[in-house]
Amino acid sequence: MVKIQPLIDGQDWNGVVELMQSILRYAAPNSFDQALANDILSKAYLQLGDYAASLPPLEAAYNSAVANGFFEERSQLERLYLLAQIYYQEASTVKVPAAQAQLFSKALGYIEKWINSQESPSADGRMFYISLLYNQAVLDPQKIDMGFLKKAQQQCQEALQAELAPKEGLYLILLATLQQEGDLARTTDLLELLAKQYPAKQTYWQQLFATYSNLSAEAKRPEEAESYNLRAIVTLERAQALGFMNTPKDNYNLVGIYFNIGQFGKATELLHAGLRSGAIDADIKKWELLAYSFIQVNRELTAIEVLKEAIQQFPESGQLDNQVAQIYYSLNQSEESYRYLNSALAKGGLDNVGAVHYFKAYICFELQKLDEALVAINLAAELQRTENAQLPGLRQAIQDAIANREAATKAL
Repeated sequence: MVKIQPLIDGQDWNGVVELMQSILRYAAPNSFDQALANDILSKAYLQLGDYAASLPPLEAAYNSAVANGFFEERSQLERLYLLAQIYYQEASTVKVPAAQAQLFSKALGYIEKWINSQESPSADGRMFYISLLYNQAVLDPQKIDMGFLKKAQQQCQEALQAELAPKEGLYLILLATLQQEGDLARTTDLLELLAKQYPAKQTYWQQLFATYSNLSAEAKRPEEAESYNLRAIVTLERAQALGFMNTPKDNYNLVGIYFNIGQFGKATELLHAGLRSGAIDADIKKWELLAYSFIQVNRELTAIEVLKEAIQQFPESGQLDNQVAQIYYSLNQSEESYRYLNSALAKGGLDNVGAVHYFKAYICFELQKLDEALVAINLAAELQRTENAQLPGLRQAIQDAIANREAATKAL
């Protein structure tokens, strides 16, 4: 063995491997020399980065010491831990599921021996053990092993209770197990804790908001859904106070939840402010929603002003002008309605152009613009999506009015 020191000093690990292999050829079975040579050989392979080659001699050294009591307990614990780490490393690089499962199983077996061989395992060791349990549980994403998942969850909870300052990773694995189980209620409790302990981490706020939103969607009772919606609102507003979740999508989600719980005034206020400032991505549908919201609280003139504001942003869309025409008509302002209907048809981009022509025919008939009414009703008949049962009657009324006008003219 005196020849080995110069090799180690010179970091000639290939030389160490060759020397140990030579010694093993002559060492007596189950001897201390054999165990020591295997131990040194495994460490040399590790220095060379050949993890797979280090495993057989490391296992041989460990097992020989177990059988014969060659090494002290502390060094044996180190070998157990190292075996678990190397098997885990090898499992992470294997692509074949069956082989990967076998390697994870070996790693798990060694780390469990390590855990069970001492009264107070280190926090890092427990964390490694829990990580292995979770990895084993989700090895096949299509078929989660609930036994390993439950065991990982239990170990997490025990570790959290045992440690004064648990590492964040413990919470994350526990969170992952709850999410895999679909236990959204307990997930929110844990995310609330994480958001409180790590308020500067945006991901916890995002997950908490999403989980409350999912709970609301799954709720069976209206009051339960409202409760979760309120929690989602509070979560988002807490996050925004810290500078997170301020994207246009987040802001619009907040508006949507206020609408869901019937807080139309607050929803309308946020939507209007967001569309004006750019905090919410502006599109025609959102402006129409805003106008509709004002109509619901009998603020038709405000709805008109909102739509006119939107027209400035989308001057080529006739749909907004059509909405203005509809509201003006509801206020008995037919002339204004007529003006905006013409603007809508001139611009185009209408959801249902046949219906708009029909509405124009009706307005023109009311305003006694009979020739325009006849043109509009004929276009409506030509372009209608589905047959309008009232269209023939309106067309007949227009034709009769024109005939009466012409008869009156001739009588003069």
